[in-house]
Amino acid sequence: MTEEQVCPQCGSAESGTGEFKGYGSIFKKKTVLKYSEVDAIFCAKCGYVHFFKVRNPEKIL
Repeated sequence: MTEEQVCPQCGSAESGTGEFKGYGSIFKKKTVLKYSEVDAIFCAKCGYVHFFKVRNPEKIL
């Protein structure tokens, strides 16, 4: 989230970043051997998630 963006839920411009690891990763369908972590940007005030991105999409294609 950039400085110009505001949260559509609460109006805050403060954001945080995080990641999903382990069971929060994205897996290729019908396998658990190919996966990638998922990065997220969220509102630091209310927790609304603004953005998800698969970190290494080539790993699950």
